[in-house]
Amino acid sequence: MANQDHLDLLLQGLEVWNKFRRTQPTVRPDLREADLSGYDFTRMDFSGCDLTGADLSDAYLLRASLEEADLTGANLTEADVIEANLLKATLTNATLVMVDFSGTGLIRGDLAGADLTKATLTRASLPWGNLQGCRLVQANLKMADLREADLTEADLTEANLQDASLTGSVFHRANLQGAQNVSVEYLGKAKTLFQAILDPQLQEEIEKTSPHLLREP
Repeated sequence: MANQDHLDLLLQGLEVWNKFRRTQPTVRPDLREADLSGYDFTRMDFSGCDLTGADLSDAYLLRASLEEADLTGANLTEADVIEANLLKATLTNATLVMVDFSGTGLIRGDLAGADLTKATLTRASLPWGNLQGCRLVQANLKMADLREADLTEADLTEANLQDASLTGSVFHRANLQGAQNVSVEYLGKAKTLFQAILDPQLQEEIEKTSPHLLREP
């Protein structure tokens, strides 16, 4: 459970909370399993916070700092996390359905097993991220940076990959059926598509242009 003193400080608003973070830099706020749904946390400093299992559904986290925060199992359904900083954040098994991550930095983030169904990741930065087993069904990844991200066994059914950067990405056993706006040129820069599930036409094009991607690495 959350530390009540930390929770009370947080609910006093941006100025009080961020002052607490500045003046107590060695304290790691404990907000585990806190009910924070619907609150406005714009520009809040949650860096390094323990938000394991917290409910942040419908919350506003615009330009918030969540660097190295632990959001394991957290619920951010329909939260607005636009242009936030989640560098090296942990979001394993988090519920991120319909979250808006537009322009957000998720560099080296751990999103293994997270549910990003219908999430908006336009211009999001996810290089070197762990997205193993992620559910990205109908997610919007337009212009997202997925360089060298690990999408092993990720489900990208009907996801929008328009102009997404895929250099060095791992799609081992990933499901790309019905993926939209898939550029063979960009997908051809991936590290591997071994055992990936592709639409027949896309499979045929990859076999012609980049057959090595379909072989076991």
